[in-house]
Amino acid sequence: MMRGKLEPERLKNFVLPHLGALNPKVCVPPRLGEDAAVIDLGCTYLVLASDPITGAIDNIGMYCVNVNANDVACMGATPQFFLSVILLPEAYTDDQLERIASDISAEAKSLNVAIVGGHTEVFPFSEPIVVGTMAGTADTVVTSAGAHLGDTILLTKGAAIEGTSILATDFYDVLKEKVDASLLKRAQKYLTHISIVKEALLSRTYATAMHDPTEGGIAGALHELADASHVGFSVDVDKIPVSQETRAICSALSVDPLRLISSGSLLITAPPDATPLLLDSLSEEGIAVAVIGEITEDRNLEPVKQDELWRILEESV
Repeated sequence: MMRGKLEPERLKNFVLPHLGALNPKVCVPPRLGEDAAVIDLGCTYLVLASDPITGAIDNIGMYCVNVNANDVACMGATPQFFLSVILLPEAYTDDQLERIASDISAEAKSLNVAIVGGHTEVFPFSEPIVVGTMAGTADTVVTSAGAHLGDTILLTKGAAIEGTSILATDFYDVLKEKVDASLLKRAQKYLTHISIVKEALLSRTYATAMHDPTEGGIAGALHELADASHVGFSVDVDKIPVSQETRAICSALSVDPLRLISSGSLLITAPPDATPLLLDSLSEEGIAVAVIGEITEDRNLEPVKQDELWRILEESV
């Protein structure tokens, strides 16, 4: 069994049939391609998302808050409440525990999110694992299932933002022999750009669908959105923004940046007539965005079996 996110067929066959009791308030249940669940409370929609951080070591608390906040924001909701489960190796010190907890707190505070609970436990792991759950509310929701034939596909910022930061930090000793040190330092700072809350909340007025490219990168996210919407896509890979830092690091490690974990970018579909308004809205706030393709019946990229981060981690063991 490969490390990383469970492949869609196994998820569909062995996990998604087992969803407990039916409840009519659940209007977006667990399903392929969706970033979060949505509960209709009558007066508002409650949006819930849960994700672990398992491939990063440094800044694990910061990553956990942001990837879960991103999932909630992709549904058009404002992140508000956070719970964390911190699983620590036996050798971890109090200082290391406090670093994780304080990073979680600082990042939550920056997003105006309250930490409302969780759990902390010591277990015989070699590295820490942090699992987060984020909750937020919205008057209306946007799902990954709303894309229509002919919709424009847009991408904010660029490919592999989170993956670039992780590789520049956790593979620094390998990369410093191949890549300029100043470039690596710039790449490490990419972690400050992995929140997509602002662009998601700006885009919700125009979007038919939004999706957060995490494991599997941009290519994986395109397939997830297409699975949810029962459509295809045609993208021009040359139009997908890939920064100088990302290209250099991925080249040095023989990594495909389009299949590398990409928190920090937002995949959006919008009707052609709404696309100029969306582009203007994002540009006015200084958010880089590119039109990369359109929704079609077929798909022009192969599915992603495993994120590139997990692949090189396995190869380095």
